[in-house]
Amino acid sequence: MSELLRPDVVAPRPITATTRTIAIIGDPIEHSLTPRIQNLALQEIGANVVNVAFHVTPAHLEQAVRGARALGLLGLMVTIPHKEAVLSLCDELDDSAQAMGAANLLHFHPDGRIVGYSTDGWAALKSLAEEGARVRDARIAILGGGGAARSLAITFAHAGAASIVVLNRTVERAAQIADEISFMGQQARALPLDENTLREVLPQTDLLVNATSVGMHPHDDATPIPTSYLHAGLMVYDIVYNPLETRLLRDAKAAGARIVDGLGMLIYTNVRAVQICANLEISAATMRREALNALAKP
Repeated sequence: MSELLRPDVVAPRPITATTRTIAIIGDPIEHSLTPRIQNLALQEIGANVVNVAFHVTPAHLEQAVRGARALGLLGLMVTIPHKEAVLSLCDELDDSAQAMGAANLLHFHPDGRIVGYSTDGWAALKSLAEEGARVRDARIAILGGGGAARSLAITFAHAGAASIVVLNRTVERAAQIADEISFMGQQARALPLDENTLREVLPQTDLLVNATSVGMHPHDDATPIPTSYLHAGLMVYDIVYNPLETRLLRDAKAAGARIVDGLGMLIYTNVRAVQICANLEISAATMRREALNALAKP
């Protein structure tokens, strides 16, 4: 039995001199639900592991990573704005991090190596699969031109999407993503995010993905897509999880479309972090319940 697994301990359990740590770093980080949901799931299985959050600015990123390794942390979960910058601090990158050009998880091996992983795409696919969403052979439209849009576009291309359209108000940023997907041998286009494009693209779309922050709290009434372009043939996936049901998802549901919220990506990145860093399995259902409790409180 792993020394990190202590089924004799029930929550709340003490932190001792043998307790190991997984941390999450970002700038900002105060909004993160990861410590709350991951610690509950770790307590549930009696794991002698805790998760803590640290506010790390770009100026202190290298010091933070080197210090975390020196202190014997199991790993670091990495969020905005550090996912690309941490690559140069890794000794190795797994295939996902190499493909994405970003890492959201660093695993500190006992021999001192820092190995970077990108688990966002894996988490998105798990979340979509749970809701019965089909990616293979699907016609996919992705809203956004940033790192999240790029990560999802590459993930969906590898998963066998029939076609990918990247829509962004700054079409040049969308074009960079589409060109990369096309280079992989996948059918991809970049188009401006405007009403003419939506009128053309959405009737021929199976899966619509919002990879922007539009609709995130406190801008709950904002939406990237006018209601009139949504239809019952769509599956609509919004990576925003606060609010859990964004205006885009509410409008899509009213139009008869199926919807997937962004909470699953958060949960499954936590599942994967604990798998990789601690070789333990924690409950996605437990974390979802706790996240819903957190989001329900003002």
